[in-house]
Amino acid sequence: MGTRRDPRTDGMVLVMGVTGAGKSTFINTLKPHSVQVGHDLESIRAPPQAVQMFLDEDEHLSVTVLDTPGFDDTWRSDAEILAEITEYLATQYALRIPLKGIIYLHPICENRMKGSARKYFDMFRLLCGDQALKNVMLVTTRWDTVGQAPDRIGEALRREQDLLDNWWKPMLRQGASAAQFKGTRASAEAMVLELVRDRDDVVLDVQRELVDGHKEVGETTVGMPFMNQLDSDIVKWKRVLAKADEDLAQAKERERELRSQGLRGDAMKDLEDHVRLLKKRRREAEKVVKQLETTQKKIQVKVGEKVKLQVGEKISSLGGRIDPVSTGIAVFAAVLNITLTVVKFVVM
Repeated sequence: MGTRRDPRTDGMVLVMGVTGAGKSTFINTLKPHSVQVGHDLESIRAPPQAVQMFLDEDEHLSVTVLDTPGFDDTWRSDAEILAEITEYLATQYALRIPLKGIIYLHPICENRMKGSARKYFDMFRLLCGDQALKNVMLVTTRWDTVGQAPDRIGEALRREQDLLDNWWKPMLRQGASAAQFKGTRASAEAMVLELVRDRDDVVLDVQRELVDGHKEVGETTVGMPFMNQLDSDIVKWKRVLAKADEDLAQAKERERELRSQGLRGDAMKDLEDHVRLLKKRRREAEKVVKQLETTQKKIQVKVGEKVKLQVGEKISSLGGRIDPVSTGIAVFAAVLNITLTVVKFVVM
């Protein structure tokens, strides 16, 4: 019989940040070639990835590091990304896999806290809640791009200090920690191990809202701004669509009048061109409305109830009983269709 796993030293660490912050690179240092990295301006639509690190020779203790989707994505809206992240969190919570912490990445090469990064950081804080900040590590990345020139090093250090003194200061005051990721395996492992060894397990505000409170994503504290924005955008584009319908009806009526008068030539051609343009505008507006409504439906889902059902079905297929950590990680990966890579990292 194997030694019983100790859930206090097992669990999960999430890696978060905007698209391009270096999340995949961070995961890759733990297990080379396990995650596809985007080197172009457009993000790569790769499947979700996680690395389960066993921390002892007997494989009794492990931590799973999960690469989460980033905001400001080329292919998907921020609301869709939020829906996916909350599904990860609800599933982990429903499976009772201990959450050890979150590593939030920010590229040091960014000249300033641009709009998307600032928006994501605000969302990140709402997602965690103040009580969870002691389990958050705020990490600067891309130090390898700085180079060796003294002026570039100085500029990077000034950017870091600006983050520490301004943008990150409120979270640091409430228990979050800060670090530099230098792109090495040792650097990544040290951060993960610090969360596993030196922090109690944590539950995020959004997890309680989704699973315990049975809320829709759009009803949570972090989801409400997205829902409000979607509501506003849908109203705006429906007005655009209604105006396009009105203009098109008037143009078609004018076209019928000209035809009834037997008019042809440039006047009719110009009107026909105008009608085609209006039809194109209407199609575009209709497409936007449908896309917005589809996105809205994705955050109107009660994710907590959805994942409980999915987890229950998966556990039933395994005989009804699971070890919350060892099998739980496998169930987590199966439910969310996440590629799980297992590595052994023995702590000396």
